[in-house]
Amino acid sequence: MRLALGTVQFGLDYGISNHAGEVQDDELVAILSLARKLGMDTLDTAQAYGKAEERLGHHHSADFQLIDKLAPGIQAADVATSVEASLQRLARARLDGLLLHRSQDASPALFEQLAELQHQGKVGKVGVSVYAPEELALWLDQGYPLELVQLPANLLDQRFLRSGWLDRLQAAGCEIHVRSLFLQGLLLMRPDLRPDYFDTFREPLARLDGWRPHLSSLHKALSLILALPQVSRFVVGVCHAHELAAIASAHAHLPPCHDDELATLACDEPGLINPAMWRSS
Repeated sequence: MRLALGTVQFGLDYGISNHAGEVQDDELVAILSLARKLGMDTLDTAQAYGKAEERLGHHHSADFQLIDKLAPGIQAADVATSVEASLQRLARARLDGLLLHRSQDASPALFEQLAELQHQGKVGKVGVSVYAPEELALWLDQGYPLELVQLPANLLDQRFLRSGWLDRLQAAGCEIHVRSLFLQGLLLMRPDLRPDYFDTFREPLARLDGWRPHLSSLHKALSLILALPQVSRFVVGVCHAHELAAIASAHAHLPPCHDDELATLACDEPGLINPAMWRSS
């Protein structure tokens, strides 16, 4: 299955449509159990996700592949100690993938540390979590290794698809993971429940609302998956097992999605497609 389980809600009250807060213990167990039954084999977490690592370690998640992210702002001298602490919290001997949480933290010294951890067998693939296509260009220009990349993509944010970067990364042998498929849950919200802030973006949201009106918002959001064959895993986060069940059911019955159709929904407005720029209203 190309779906991976995101774990930010295991450690933080995260997401614009999240009214449940941090996932409770019994629900966390139910989510992991269902993920196994569905054939999901990958967890995505980060040192910055509160107690997510620790909770995964306590709840016997070692049978999943795990992709972790270093803390934002980490220095090269702290990498080895930081990774060792993550492994202890996660109750693992190895991380299958390790990403920089932001590209500006990269340095030759940092990657020397990562290479040593790979040599020791503690880290699998290394790479970066990026937010804009321009970051990848700078990254490769500086010659940093890129075995795994995580990037945002959804029906509104199609920058990496439109810029040709997915094909480029695939041709270079880089594994691609996509996050923000639901844009923090915004794409699943009923139009009348969206915060007032999004009134500014009435036109692109109206195009989305009017697209394939016979489909649920969940089916719409997931339909992008069929248009991105270059992507290995799509990271989805949930607060309840029934939400994961609904995602898996919709994922199993996706209608074909043509590129020219998708192009009509693409939006380059940073204030809409970048959650870091959202403000409460």
